[in-house]
Amino acid sequence: MSTVGGRRHRRGHEPSLGFFRHTVEVSVWRLLILGLLAAALAALDMRAGLGPHDEGLMLQWGHRIAGGQWPYRDFWCNYLPGQPLVQALIGNTLWGWRVLRVFTGAAAAVLAYLLVRRETVNDRWALASWAAVAAAMAWPLTPGPNASATTLALGALLVARRRGSLAGALAGLAFLFRPEIGVAAAIGAAVLHGRSRVSLTPLAVAAAVGLAGLLPFLVVAPGDLLSQTFGFVGKQGLQRLPFPLAPHTTDPNKVLERTFPAILVVAVILWAASALPRRRGGALAALMVAGLGYLLARTDEFHLVPLSAVLGVGLAAAAAREPRRWLQVALAVALALIVVHGLDRQLGKVRDASEMVAVELPDGVEIRSTPEDAKALQALAIAVDERSRPGMPVLSAPPRYDHVRVGDTLLYTLLDRTNPTRYDVVQPGVVTTAEVQREMIRDLVRSDTRLIVRWESPLALALEDNGSSKSSGVHLLDDWIEAHFRQIGQYGDYVLLGRRQA
Repeated sequence: MSTVGGRRHRRGHEPSLGFFRHTVEVSVWRLLILGLLAAALAALDMRAGLGPHDEGLMLQWGHRIAGGQWPYRDFWCNYLPGQPLVQALIGNTLWGWRVLRVFTGAAAAVLAYLLVRRETVNDRWALASWAAVAAAMAWPLTPGPNASATTLALGALLVARRRGSLAGALAGLAFLFRPEIGVAAAIGAAVLHGRSRVSLTPLAVAAAVGLAGLLPFLVVAPGDLLSQTFGFVGKQGLQRLPFPLAPHTTDPNKVLERTFPAILVVAVILWAASALPRRRGGALAALMVAGLGYLLARTDEFHLVPLSAVLGVGLAAAAAREPRRWLQVALAVALALIVVHGLDRQLGKVRDASEMVAVELPDGVEIRSTPEDAKALQALAIAVDERSRPGMPVLSAPPRYDHVRVGDTLLYTLLDRTNPTRYDVVQPGVVTTAEVQREMIRDLVRSDTRLIVRWESPLALALEDNGSSKSSGVHLLDDWIEAHFRQIGQYGDYVLLGRRQA
């Protein structure tokens, strides 16, 4: 017998995390403090530099939706509508999404604490889970759907035992952000709500909520939605990175950063060895699989969040009930490495931020970037303002279109100009095809676009060990730009092209 929240209960062997039998009495003040501390950790990244691709995409999509455009039909979008719709509500601001992202991560950390607190009467493991999830969610601070979906999934598990319908609704909402996380959350909720058997209630509600969220877009553009989102999976092989070492750094001093993806995989194995034989990991198993699959799809820092956060819950819950001392220590070490990695990356962001400067662009937008990039952006914005008016079309282009890595979609927000095409996504398999390049040329002609900015940053020029570094053999758009535009200025990494006179 053990006591939780002043009530006595027997330990069971249910196929779940095992802590939904009774309500745990936790001070609201404690939860508030934990939430604020987690938010403070994430907020260290608020003053970070610009995110040309990820940040640019979400701001651009939110701006388009707020202006009355439909995703999939009016612009190409490889995400389900959840996060773009949220961004449309936030507004076209660099700070709005960052504030929301900070508190999304803080909410996930508090949910993790509550989940593990119900797993054990020992509060230390719950606090360890909170620390791991807070660290995992604090970096990278990006506006993508991962953090939102993961937080909704943890919320679904928290309420699943007693409120299957609410758990299903949260899982359905998570599906609208990241479908694999939403499906995994629904499965976990079904395991928890059913106790000795899988309950259909969370699955049915999740399916209903997910379908209701997609229905307007399926009515407006069914083929485009399916091909751009689920169909994009077939193009992801062009961006897959080698495993198990993180490819974004070769610095021998960054051993933890370099090996962290492999550490996460080992941690999953340790968790499975501890939890699954005792039938205490069923609710997390699907989320573990989803997070692992997402990480292996592209082993970079942006794909760490879902698996790191779920492991923050799973490792602590398993360690709290693990009778074998050696395995409990191994689980604790894996949990500690998640915390240390997150703290190390945040400290690195603080150092990076100290080297950045703030400048104001002509339209009043204030940015923070390296001194060189800030100066170049300011000069570019002045040059664009001299040649066009706000809202006019300007194309932000990669160095070349036959093979691309990422694009600088953020330029549309910074310059206050519109994309004359419907392709904000500058990725291999999308703008590298002949069909898309022909469509983009038609859009450039129809809109009478007079300015193009070639983003020739090292980020865009870097070659990865995957299909993105290989030419598609399609040079239609590059040849057309060469024939109709000429260089009229260069500002750091930004080459400004103007329309040739007839």
